Formats: sequence, C-alpha cells, structure tokens
Amino acid sequence: MSENLEQVSTPERGANVKIALKFMRHGERDKENNLLPYGREVTRKRAQESGIKKDDFDAIKAIGSDVNPQGPLHMGRSLETADIYAKEISDDVFKTRASKILNYETYKTPFPYDHYAIYNSFLPENFDDLSPEEKSAASKKAQVGTVNHIFALNTPEAITYKKEIAGSFAYLILHYAEMAKRLKSNSSVLLPAGTHGGVMEFPLQQALAWKDKKRNPHVGFDSLEVIGGDLDPSEAYTVTIERNENGDLKPLTVVFDNPARPQGEMYFDLAKLEELADFYEQLHKE
Repeated sequence: MSENLEQVSTPERGANVKIALKFMRHGERDKENNLLPYGREVTRKRAQESGIKKDDFDAIKAIGSDVNPQGPLHMGRSLETADIYAKEISDDVFKTRASKILNYETYKTPFPYDHYAIYNSFLPENFDDLSPEEKSAASKKAQVGTVNHIFALNTPEAITYKKEIAGSFAYLILHYAEMAKRLKSNSSVLLPAGTHGGVMEFPLQQALAWKDKKRNPHVGFDSLEVIGGDLDPSEAYTVTIERNENGDLKPLTVVFDNPARPQGEMYFDLAKLEELADFYEQLHKE
C-alpha cells in the first residue's frame, strides 16, 4: 500500500471519490489522562460493531490529537484511540499521524475555564478504586457537567474560543474536501480522527444542518439535546466527503455511529464551514 495518497499512477483524479472522516472521542481515561485498558477495549468493540471491513476502503489512515503522549505506544489518548480503531478494522493501514489541528494545545484563544479542575470536580474522590463500569458512569457525569459548563459560557472570550474550536474542524473538513480532488478516481479512504469530548460537539453546534419534527430547517443549535447529548468516550460521527463523476462536491453528510442518536438527513452547511474555517485560518495567521 502506497504511503502517499496524492501520488497515483493514473491521470484520472477526483471523480467518484469518497473520504469518510470519522471524528471520535478518545476512550475512557483516568484522572492523569491515561487511556484505560477498559477504554481500549470499548474502542475495539466500537470498530467491530461498525460493520466496516478492510475491503470497504482502498486506504485506511488514523490521525488525531497527540495531547499528553504516554502509554505503551507513547501516543496521546485521542491519537491512540484512532490508531486502535483503524487497526481493529485492518492490519494494512497507513502509519498513524498526529494532527496539530485536532490538538487543543494549538488553539490561539486562551481557555475561558480550567478544564481539568472543572472535569475532576465532578469525579468522586475514590475514582481510581472504582470498577471499569463505575468509572465509565462517573466519567460520563463529569463530561456532561463539563460540556454543559462550556455551553453556558457567553463571555467574549468563550464565544471566540468555541468558534475557534468549530473552525478547526471546519478547516480540516474542507482540507480533505480539496484533497479529494487529487485522489485516484473511484477510490475511497477511511480516516478515523481521534479528538476530545467538549470540542467535537462545537462544529455540530455551529454548522450542522438539520430538520426538526415539523421538517423546519435549521443550521446549528443551542441545546445538545438536538443530537442526543454530549458524545461518550469512543463514540464517533462520520463526515462523508464525496465528489461525483464530474468531480463536484456532494453534500457533506453527517452520521452518528450510535443508532440511539438522531439519524436521517443531516449535513454540514458548506457556507457556515467556510466562514468558520476562514475565521480559524485568519486567527492562526496572526
């Protein structure tokens, strides 16, 4: 398998191509941000449940945030989660690569809150002594509290911070939309992209196009209930980037892996993605 997706032997590129960009939250972790064995197992299970087979795609490559690399592979918890997912599907994958865009340490806007203090404040003092299942339940409570805290912040700093987060995802999506022009025609790529809870919700919150029960269209939302709440460890949603037989970009559909979440006609609003990506790009030029 070639390491460079852009270098192909045929001049025919960009027609009938697909990139499945699967944003996934890292697996269960402890207070020191170590990826727990239980979290690794859940990620493997999610890959198995996906029904994706190695022959479904011409190439598979894991990318992700490499914040706080540690563990047996010396990877950040998000990058390792994507790596586990990819290798559970196939033993023939590209080398896993860290993504600075998905790394929250590269944000220009200062955190408008103390993430670890807020998150850990929701965890019980005896967290390390809990069973894997009890840790999962406690982590869920902490994550819900943290994400709700961020959503409620409306200071100018918090608004800019959340827009930068959404912009980073938008920038990455549009980057791969452009890369699709250079892929070999009739090819497909799966990109598990490891990221963090409390960030991967914001591109949806600001740019998701969806319809309510009365079929009224909306772009973005104010409440996480629209998508069934915050995303759990090892949970993912897939942005499908496709170009048709003429090389034109199709709608950027969004599908949640969890069937209990809303399904149906959802996609990213292209104009909103472009606005957010431009904001992110200008911010990172300064």
